[in-house]
Amino acid sequence: MDHAVQLQDLPIRVACSSTCYRAETDTGREPWGLYRVHQFTKVEMFGVTAAERGTESEELLDEFLGLQKEIFSELGLHYR
Repeated sequence: MDHAVQLQDLPIRVACSSTCYRAETDTGREPWGLYRVHQFTKVEMFGVTAAERGTESEELLDEFLGLQKEIFSELGLHYR
């Protein structure tokens, strides 16, 4: 907000965290009127690129994907 992005500053990489709530899937076993939600914190990566060559967005996406794979591997978590 209130920040002008200069072309020479691109690409910009930002990570944000937020608390989220997601309704639990209906299993049909809950009594009428019961509403369950899961609370979790998620981290999202955002990027802003220029479109000078036309490949910048794809390159940044590949960079983010590589970072995610590295993080999950180091934590010993499975991913697809």
